[in-house]
Amino acid sequence: MSAISEELRTEQFVLSLRGVLPYVYEHAWQAVLDGTTLTRTTLRPGPDGRLRRALRPDARFRLQIVDWRATRAEVQDARLAERLAGESAAGLPLDRAPLMCATLIRRSDRNWTFAWRYARELMDRRDGLRVLEEVAEAYAVLLRGGTHRRASTPPARATGARTTTKDATAKGAARTAGPSGARPVEAVARRVEAVGSRPVEAVTP
Repeated sequence: MSAISEELRTEQFVLSLRGVLPYVYEHAWQAVLDGTTLTRTTLRPGPDGRLRRALRPDARFRLQIVDWRATRAEVQDARLAERLAGESAAGLPLDRAPLMCATLIRRSDRNWTFAWRYARELMDRRDGLRVLEEVAEAYAVLLRGGTHRRASTPPARATGARTTTKDATAKGAARTAGPSGARPVEAVARRVEAVGSRPVEAVTP
């Protein structure tokens, strides 16, 4: 665990998906995020103690896919709640890219849960919703056999952290099992439902 990983909080979204094709879904995320600063940004402490941004050109979005179908539904719910709480408490290793983690959990033959978490220094909740919208659109395009053309994804969030040029060029409405206080993700409902997915709630640790 990075020494600076617990200094900044994370944003977390949990979606309920039906009939999703996991590898197409991962490809949709990669089509939207790979090559942007959202996947390449890291944070490092400078001599003055302030965090500075650095870019790692080789960093890519990775989706973890797990299968819980052999577990009873009630055990799955408890397991998911425990997993989300544990991830929120652990923070993220901010000196490694990407500053996010994503897990696609198969709950039954047709039902999936998708959990996405990212550092708030990377982008805010509104930008996160924009990413979810674009991924839903990319997924629909890929299902039709098309090629996704990247839209204007949100840049890494502007904060007191500074980007170091040297580092940047060195290498070239269902249920949520999360904590209380969650709010429905209404902004992406229509677009996500169009590709067979249904948003659950945004979870703020």
